[in-house]
Amino acid sequence: MAFSIELGLILLFSILGGVLAVRFKQPSVLGLLLAGSIVGPNALGFIKDTSLINAAIEIGAILLLFTLGIEFSLQHLLRLGLRTIMIAVMKLGLVFLFSYYASLLLGFDFITSLYIGAILSITSTVIVVKILEQKGMLKREELPLLIAILIIEDVFGVFALTFFSSLNAKADLAPLNLFAKLLISLTLMIIAYNILQRILKPLIKWLIKYSTEDTITFISIGLCGGMSFLAYLFNFSPSVGAFLAGNIVASLPNSKMFEKAIHPFVLAFTSLFFFSIGTIVDFSSILISISLVIVLLLVNLLSKFLTIGFGSYLFTNFNGRQAVFSGIAMLSVGEFSLLIAKESAAVVTGIDLVSITAAIIMLSSIAMSILINYTDKIYNFTAKFVPAEVKENMNITSKFINSISWSMLKDKVSARKMLFEWKAILNNLIVILFISTIGFFVWRYFKDILISLLNNQIVSYAVVIFVLIVLFFPASRITKNALDLFKNSLKFFVKLYPSEIANEKMIFRNLIFIALLFFIMLIFPSIFLFFKIKPIYNIIELFLFVAAIMLIFRVSNLTHAFIKRHELKFNKFSEKYKLLLRKRMKAKKVPNKNEK
Repeated sequence: MAFSIELGLILLFSILGGVLAVRFKQPSVLGLLLAGSIVGPNALGFIKDTSLINAAIEIGAILLLFTLGIEFSLQHLLRLGLRTIMIAVMKLGLVFLFSYYASLLLGFDFITSLYIGAILSITSTVIVVKILEQKGMLKREELPLLIAILIIEDVFGVFALTFFSSLNAKADLAPLNLFAKLLISLTLMIIAYNILQRILKPLIKWLIKYSTEDTITFISIGLCGGMSFLAYLFNFSPSVGAFLAGNIVASLPNSKMFEKAIHPFVLAFTSLFFFSIGTIVDFSSILISISLVIVLLLVNLLSKFLTIGFGSYLFTNFNGRQAVFSGIAMLSVGEFSLLIAKESAAVVTGIDLVSITAAIIMLSSIAMSILINYTDKIYNFTAKFVPAEVKENMNITSKFINSISWSMLKDKVSARKMLFEWKAILNNLIVILFISTIGFFVWRYFKDILISLLNNQIVSYAVVIFVLIVLFFPASRITKNALDLFKNSLKFFVKLYPSEIANEKMIFRNLIFIALLFFIMLIFPSIFLFFKIKPIYNIIELFLFVAAIMLIFRVSNLTHAFIKRHELKFNKFSEKYKLLLRKRMKAKKVPNKNEK
């Protein structure tokens, strides 16, 4: 009886939270989180059944990820365009680094800082679309780009969730144990996914021929539950399995039927998910950590505003006002952040990341909802403080990027070759992943036998030579493909002005070095965690950052001088590409994310 009463209370307060949020022109997610936190066991205590709360969270997260998987496909990601991917990677990487190092400066350890960095780097798809919809801004020119970035961030969220779900005990933080566990689980999951995709696709097609709407609903729920259980067996979050299940459905020609059939369940349980997450929020934890919440909120707001604002201005031909609007629209922290925060409970001690994350989601969403109304005033305010030289350099950089893009469009053969090289590199990386997993699997379960065999010098040499030969071929192919990729990329630079080949090569080399330094800075936190390096060595990251800034200034100066010498032609290329990009942006349809 008590179970029925608490379930009824959950439904009642979920309705009230959603209605009140809409009444005050806020996304229903905020109302659900706030309502749950008020009536939950840490506040008024109307709802105390933790098993019911955990079940609602788990089911809601699974259905949320299943829906996302249906909407996502690799082909869709490739169609988003290189510029969108570059902005998304830049935003995710820089916000992560700012948040990670801010956490270290606040005195947190590596693992807690990693969690905070990942939590703050993701923006909420649900909240962004809901707020813009309620304010009548869904038809703005910037929205297709923002939706595309959010899709890429959702995919990153799945990978982040996969990584953090493997950190379920401090004993597993030894580098080899963690790497082996993650590698084996990931490979087994990929193999299972590919096998099931091949088996289930024809089976589902056959079932659809002789099915009713109820049958499709049960197939959807069954597939979602089965893949979630499989992910759980491989030590992943069940939500990751749900995402892969949705991706299998997305590959079917009639995937929309499944989305429509499961839609009522998704609406109900995702609402219960946000409400139930709210019930585990502890206001006392937030009050104790209020200074931390404020600092992390400011880091989140500033880093997202600057990265999206500058990125959209440089790479998408947005004017200043559009760039400011884009930066403000992406301020809110996302639903994936709650899932990652929930995973932290088994590893992070001394801080309630779920409560802190929920507080930051609420505050960042309210800030986004208010600030988006003052886009013009914020643009006018910020424009006064940006030096004229910086504005000119940003404008010139945008023209240069447009000219390179126009060069790519004119040379479709080289562009296809680049795509081929990317796919070849990815395939060979998968081969190395598979070989490494087999090696870890064999060593883990046949360690004693292998040690006895390796005592023989001839056998040990033979094993080493065999491993090197097996890894040599995919590694050499990756090296060759990467070199060919660089050569094809360089062609687009030197074709602009063959007479300026020395300067174009210098600009290209510096851009490669900047990208390499950015990549190294991103993987440094994981290296520090896995190998337990002393915090003092973080100074290496500082040197890398300074080196990257110096290279950016160098590229800026080279580009500035280069374009000034050939300004008329660059203006012509840039305007042509702007026109084409504008047509493409108008042609894109905004996906319906309102139901997630």
